[in-house]
Amino acid sequence: MLLLRSPFSDSSVLDHFLDDMNGSVQLPYWRDADHNSFSFSDTIGEIVNNDNTFSVQVDVSHFKPEDLKIQLDGRELKIEGSQETKSDHGFTKRSFSKMILLPEDADLSSVKSAISNEGKLQIEAPKKTNTSRSIPINFVDKH
Repeated sequence: MLLLRSPFSDSSVLDHFLDDMNGSVQLPYWRDADHNSFSFSDTIGEIVNNDNTFSVQVDVSHFKPEDLKIQLDGRELKIEGSQETKSDHGFTKRSFSKMILLPEDADLSSVKSAISNEGKLQIEAPKKTNTSRSIPINFVDKH
């Protein structure tokens, strides 16, 4: 069996090699990159669920507002983004889809959304007001 081993398979060898080059080698952009940033819409941001409101924030900064779609089907809130970019070298397509189940006490008829200049999409649903109240008991004297 033939075993091939790259002299760069050990990161300390590569680091030593680069140190010997006295900085004359430019590292590729991806070596020190935060690779999580490539999954740009992988997580949902801040979620607030208190007695008064339910809100969720999603980073959609890679999409224009016209590339976004928000749908409400019952309590299921679906957020989608799709974008195609064409150039002389080909095209790029980005897309994402998120589904969030709104709380049972969310007022579905009052859901609203807004997008900030930084590309943060905020979706809010006020909570239904508590409609319980005390009913006084009146005494009726029938003769």
